[in-house]
This record gives sequence, structure tokens and C-alpha cells, in this order.
Amino acid sequence: MLTFPSTTNALLNKIGAADMAAHDWYRFVLAFPPHLVREYIKRFELTESDCVLDPFCGTGTTIVECKKLGIPSIGIEAHPMAYFASKVKVNWQVDGKGLREHADRIAEETRRKLAEDGIVDEDLAQLMSLNEADRQNQSWRTLPPESLDIILENSISPLPLHKTLVLLDTINQLRDNRYHEHELLALARAIVFSISNLHFGPEVGIGKIRQDARVVTSWLEYSRSMGKDLEELHAKAGTSASVFKADSRELGRLLEPNSISAVFTSPPYPNEKDYTRTTRLESVILGFIRNKMDLKELKRHLLRSNTRNVYKNDDDDQWIVSHPEIHRIAEAIESRRIELGKTSGFERLYHRVTKLYFGGMARHLGQLRHALRPGAYLAYVVGDQASYLRIMIRTGQLLADIAKSLGYDVLSLDLFRTRLATATKEQLREEVLVLRWPGQSTRVFESSPLYGKRKKQMAKRTSEKPIQNRYERIIERIFVSHYKMGMVQVPFMRDEIERVAKKLRIKLPKNLGDLIYSFRYRASLPQAIREKAQPGKQWIIRPAGRSKYCFALVTGQNIVPNEMLSETKIPDSTPGIMTIYALDDEQALLARLRYNRLIDIFTGITCYSLQNHLRTAVPEMGQVETDEVYIGVDKKGVHYVIPVQAKGGKDRINVVQIEQDFAMCATKFPTLICRAIGAQFMKNQLIALFEFENSDEGIKVVSERHYQLVSPDEVTPELLKTYKERLPES
Repeated sequence: MLTFPSTTNALLNKIGAADMAAHDWYRFVLAFPPHLVREYIKRFELTESDCVLDPFCGTGTTIVECKKLGIPSIGIEAHPMAYFASKVKVNWQVDGKGLREHADRIAEETRRKLAEDGIVDEDLAQLMSLNEADRQNQSWRTLPPESLDIILENSISPLPLHKTLVLLDTINQLRDNRYHEHELLALARAIVFSISNLHFGPEVGIGKIRQDARVVTSWLEYSRSMGKDLEELHAKAGTSASVFKADSRELGRLLEPNSISAVFTSPPYPNEKDYTRTTRLESVILGFIRNKMDLKELKRHLLRSNTRNVYKNDDDDQWIVSHPEIHRIAEAIESRRIELGKTSGFERLYHRVTKLYFGGMARHLGQLRHALRPGAYLAYVVGDQASYLRIMIRTGQLLADIAKSLGYDVLSLDLFRTRLATATKEQLREEVLVLRWPGQSTRVFESSPLYGKRKKQMAKRTSEKPIQNRYERIIERIFVSHYKMGMVQVPFMRDEIERVAKKLRIKLPKNLGDLIYSFRYRASLPQAIREKAQPGKQWIIRPAGRSKYCFALVTGQNIVPNEMLSETKIPDSTPGIMTIYALDDEQALLARLRYNRLIDIFTGITCYSLQNHLRTAVPEMGQVETDEVYIGVDKKGVHYVIPVQAKGGKDRINVVQIEQDFAMCATKFPTLICRAIGAQFMKNQLIALFEFENSDEGIKVVSERHYQLVSPDEVTPELLKTYKERLPES
């Protein structure tokens, strides 16, 4: 195992309290300090032309540090509260002075409302003067019973909760979209650190009970501090930092191929720590989780790191069937359980969650490979565990073995810090596992034995160009022959495909259009083209007339289903014979949409199929094709045209196709309102539907819904009740 010459432990001595707190507007658990991110960014020699990914970004330590250094970054987070915190923490476009002034206005109005109830926010002695009737005042606001049921008892006392809900109501009442999310984030921090009774140790628990707290004052202090930080950071607001709410095990369609230069992250550890408990109170008060069903749905999208988010149908352990050491550890845990006579439901799951955890990490690393640039570096902060009946789990070593089996180079396992196991009194290692995805990068760690021992070997290996298929070679040659520095549009003719293929001695298919189709809906453009796009931008191929095309540089947007979105079960009305004889995924999807009237359900209007696979010519575009066209009418008698693009298998919905649909409708149905729809098969035949708008900034997703076609007996009264309780669309 390769190691860096200087240990990370030594770096901890250099960090001060100010660095630990810098720009830390809100965090749940400090997995690693900001300086550690900077240290590895320096070692990986990252610059503003790179892109860093944190696939378990929590509240955004990695992406905040990258943004401060001017390096583009992407964060992935499945927990809605953590996702919200990360998203807000990298939004530095906000006027800090304006935020402070707006917060002052909200504070003044909240204090006025509280004064009407005889409550002074700064007077913590007032509770003593209230009689018993006042203390049990029924007019004090509280949470719904189903919300109270999922937070720790005594998490927050009645009077601070009332004051918090009055403040939240005022924030919403005086909402200014420029500052709203930052004000909510300040409230989340105030709830945790200044208002609640929570205590944070190895686990979250109840500490000293605060019968009252300075709610408005604490929130205002955090808001003002945030505004001051924003004024300092505004100059660096232009650096791209995107955050996606998604499952880190489902990265296949979320990230662009070959787009990530480095990864720095800290995934959950395999232990009995329920990470949702740490964030439960603020998640409930701010409305991210409302009841047990919301909580259960959230946990389904988290890495299986504890027994409280293990489900019957989980199958991530299939990814590690060939790793005997993981199975040995799982068997040792189960044997110890039987030996000790432990019979609770959670204890019976200890061995299973161990396999699911490492299987989930293997699945994550496997999904990640397509997004990594050749030579990309990865750093995972992980820790040893002995939570499961004192059986030692060397997390870093096991993940290194998994990564190696998936084709990664294991460069080092650096000691980060040690901690004492409560039960065994054994020193547990926290380490940074450093990996490299092999490829054409020539950068190596000069401080690593890799530089001296394998320099020649690596130089030969990294100088090799990736193998390209015939389509990639042709489209790259066409682009390069026309492109000049700074161009945002690169036109070319269809007949160039044949001429270039002849020069390259490549045999073409009979259908030349398949080459264009491939790069629109199946494959990514070659690296030589993608690297000519600035961060946050991507090249697409648009039609530009009959037999004419154009490479166009647009703001990057992947039209992929949101894995976190809830699904709606619909009784399946598709005739069985149609399912048997559908020739491909696209036909099967269109049939299901039609027979189950999913377009009607999704749009809220009555729709009728007009034509399948409509082909027509559009001025300045040439020939276009729409998978299916519906005509619709609403309750007011207004008529609509609904073009539908359907994708199954590995095909993806493309913005060009949606642009064509809008252009087709404007040409062929100029008097009708166009509502462009995209349909995508997901796993287990789940159907995602998108509606788009054609804005000044390009194609945007207006709404997205997921529908699962099931047998009628699966649509139970209990399920229908939960649908009734769903929040209405905004």
C-alpha cells in the first residue's frame, strides 16, 4: 500500500478554531475539517479547469472549499435538509447587506407578534412569572402529532417551539426570494445550537432542558453573520458549484461522462448511527420531513450503513459476492450474535447491513467510473468500526480491495486521526483512502513512492489514448476541422460524414443519421470536443436545415429522472397482449402511456392520440420526428398540442429533441398551446414524465412525476389516504 511521506495527523496541529468555523453557516456532523479538503486539492494539483465531486456532500464542506479556491464542483446528497444546506451555502450571489436589512425587518415583525401574546424574546425569566394556565396555553403553536411522533421527546420545549413557529411564519409571510433560503438556513442552525435541547455526542440526545430561549435574537445573529460572510465571498460567486438531491449509488445518468477530475468525500461509516436522527428536529420544523412515511422514503435513498434503513428488497450485497473477507466478517458477526443470545430485530440485521454497506459502496464506485476523467484522483475519508458486537471492520482496507477489483489504482491509505472504541478500548483508525482512475493523465504524486518506482511504467500507460469507436473518430474530426477558439456554434454538413469516413478509411452504416442520433441520445461526444466547453457548459448537435447540423455550446442540463422523487401507483390497464408483442422499449412505453391515460393524469387535461412517429419538415431545422402527438382540451375548452418523446433502455431525453418539438408545434399547430412532454423508463418499469418550457435561457423542466403501473390490489385504502395528504402542487 502506497503512502504519502507526511501523515495527515500532523496537519491537525496546524488548524485553528477560526478555520474550523469559517463559513460554517450550518453543519450536522463534522466529518472532516476544511483544511483537509485544501490539502488534497493541492496534492491532486487541481485548477479552475477541473471539476471536483463530493458524492456524499452532507452540508457542503468540500464544495464550499472548492468554490473559495475557484475550482468548479458538484455535490450529491440524498438527505433533503443536508441538500438544502449545501445548496444555500454555495449560493454567494446574494446581497449580504440586503439580507441583513431584510432579517432586521423580519425580527421586528416577529417580536411585535410575540408581544401581542405577552412574550418578550429576550426575557428568559418570563417563564417564571407565568402561571400554570399560561404555561399550558393552548394558543401556543406546536407541531402536528405525526411530526412530533418522529422527533426525540423533549427535543425542544413548548415556549421556544411556539416562538420558532411564529418566526418561521413571519419569514414565509415577508418572503423575499432573494434571501428566503438563507434565512431558513439561519433558522436551522439556530434551532440546533441555540433553541433546542439537543446534545451531540457519539449520538444525538437530550441535554439540558431550556424552558425558554432567545429565538429571534439567535436567528438574527446567525442571519447577520451570514450576510457579512456573503459580502466577503461575493467576488468568488462566479465559480460553478452545483448540488443535486440524489442517491450516490445511482450516478449513472446524473453525471456527464468523463466530467470529474477528482473526488473528495466522507461516506457514512458501517455502524449503528442513524444519520437522520442528527437532523430530525430542523428537518421536521422546516417541513422537509412530516411523518413516518416521509422518513421511510428518505431512508430508502441512503447508503445502508445502519440497521434502521435496511429493507426486505435491498440487494446491494450482490456487488460483493466475490469478496470473501466481507462475508467472513458478516459470518463472524452473526456467529457472535448467536453465541451471545442476541435476538432483537436490529441485532439479527447486523450481519446483513455489513454486506449491504460494502455492496452499496461497490455499487457507488462502479457507477462513478463513467463520470471520471482518465487519471482522476479520489479521496474517501473512512473509519474503522466495531459497533456490531465488537467485530472489527477495517473499512478503509475493505474499500481499497473493492476499488481495486473495480479497476481503480489504490495509491495510499493515509492515517487521518485515531479514536478510542468505547466498548473495546481499542484504537480505531480514521483514514483517507486515495484512489486513481487509470487513464491518460500524466500527473503523479512526486511525494509518493509511485513517482520513483513506477514512473516509467505509468508514463507509458498514461500516454495511451483511449480507444475510440468509428462514430467518435468521425465526429471528432469534423468538429476539429471547423472549430476555432471562442466559437459557440460550429456548423457542418451531412455529406462531411461520408468524406471524413473515407479519409479515415471507416466503413459507414447505410443510415448516416444514426451517427448523429447516437451522440444526441445514447453516447457522449468525444473528450476532444467536451474539453472545449467551459465549466457548466456542454456541446450538443442541433439541426440547422436540410442536411445541415451545428455543434452548439449550451448551459449543461441532463434530463434524467430525479431518484428522490416519490412515485404514484396507478392500476395498470395495459392489455397483456400489447406487452408481449411490443417490439422495443419505446413502443412499450408509448403503449403504456396511451392505455393508462398517463398524459391526461400528468397534464390534468383530456388528451387524445393524434399520430405516432410524426415526421415533418421545420424551417431552419429540416426534418424532425416526434414519437407521438396528442391533442388536448381542458375544462375551459382551451385546445392544446402535446408532443411526446419517449425513451427506454440506455437512450436519454435530449434538449435538441424538445427544441424540435416546440418548433414543430409552432409550425404545424400555431393556434394551439404547446405542452412538450418527455417520458423515460426507469428501473422496474417505473415511468418518469417531464413537462418542459422553452424559456429565454433554453429548455427548462417545469414539472416531473413518477408513475408505477401496478395490479389493482396494490392500490390500497391506506395508499390512497397518503395521496390525499400530499401537498398540492405550487
